Amino acid sequence: MSTPLVLASKEFYLMLVQLASKRTKKKNDRIIFLLSFPESSQMTLQLLYKHFPEKLVICYAKNAKDLAEFYENKGCPIYCIDTFSVLIKDIVPLVSSSKLVFCDNYFAFLARITFNNKASVVQLWHANGAIKLFGLEAKYTKNVTKRDRERYIEVYNKFTHYVVSSQKMADVFAKNYRQAINELPFGYLPTDLFFDQEWLHRAKKQFKHNFPTKKKIALYVPTYREHQSEVPLDFSSLKRQLNDEWLVMVKPHPHDKELYQKVKDIDGIISDFKEMDLAQILPSVDCLITDYSSIPFEYSLANPNGKMVFFCYDYEEYKKEVGIEEGFQYWAPGKIVKKQNELVSAIQAPSEEGFETFNQMWNEYAHGSAREQLLKWVKNVYDN
Repeated sequence: MSTPLVLASKEFYLMLVQLASKRTKKKNDRIIFLLSFPESSQMTLQLLYKHFPEKLVICYAKNAKDLAEFYENKGCPIYCIDTFSVLIKDIVPLVSSSKLVFCDNYFAFLARITFNNKASVVQLWHANGAIKLFGLEAKYTKNVTKRDRERYIEVYNKFTHYVVSSQKMADVFAKNYRQAINELPFGYLPTDLFFDQEWLHRAKKQFKHNFPTKKKIALYVPTYREHQSEVPLDFSSLKRQLNDEWLVMVKPHPHDKELYQKVKDIDGIISDFKEMDLAQILPSVDCLITDYSSIPFEYSLANPNGKMVFFCYDYEEYKKEVGIEEGFQYWAPGKIVKKQNELVSAIQAPSEEGFETFNQMWNEYAHGSAREQLLKWVKNVYDN
């Protein structure tokens, strides 16, 4: 819970944002992209830069510096959100006076932005669906102060549109953000790749080149846990148990250095993906092992003939501390297991269900045309 000093500093921060925003009078026709998830936002940035190179401005969090600088080298203005002087002097005036703002996350400073250009503020989000709760529904949010919750709502109220892959996800936003959702039912932009047969062919070919094997591929992709406990898996044992038929790969969350260190030197466990990103890997994965991550919502499109196993060793604890979407145990498109022996059995067992029902629920708007639809919508914003 925030201390009085922390609360005071947050209020002071937002007061300065508010003053800088209110002093901004001049309108602009820029497209502002608030960037903090480079992997999920890369495709949207490619689209915007290709069609609106003179309009695009990227305001980035430090972890997205490399991608931002890539576009800076192409002539795109970039500003670091985490540098307070830059935020107040450059970013707040730009955002306040712009006509279109894209966000891939929650950005606290938006709480006190006063838009003077009837801006459309689009929440792209950094996931295609949700298993864990977030926003005001997350269990940890119950422990914050009333003033903190009010600030969260101030930010949520700034979003005017949400790009979603399903009515289900629109409902999740409505519940977690406690507001009516003006949805853009285009589909999650990164999933366009999984409908592109040429791209799929190249991705599979590159995977085979990098990892030549006749074994089936099992990929473990756990979610990031703020209070990380050691994953109760003996990876050497897991490899031995699956060795004859399966090649085991582990892709830790970028912030989970502990898991990476645990698996990187285990003989036969693949954790170096040779610069292939997760989207390129998924079409070649025979069994996805995950837990509360959003990756199942992409994998179900990347490999419709694959299978999933949910290794939820801390299910009750996670449900209590973070929260899990209602009905997960019923709509999860694979077995939910808690122990290593159960995991091995689930991986080895024949697949009992496909992803059709799951995709109807979570990917009903995803048809490979999200970029085309978003581009048409952006052009319409500028024509009116």
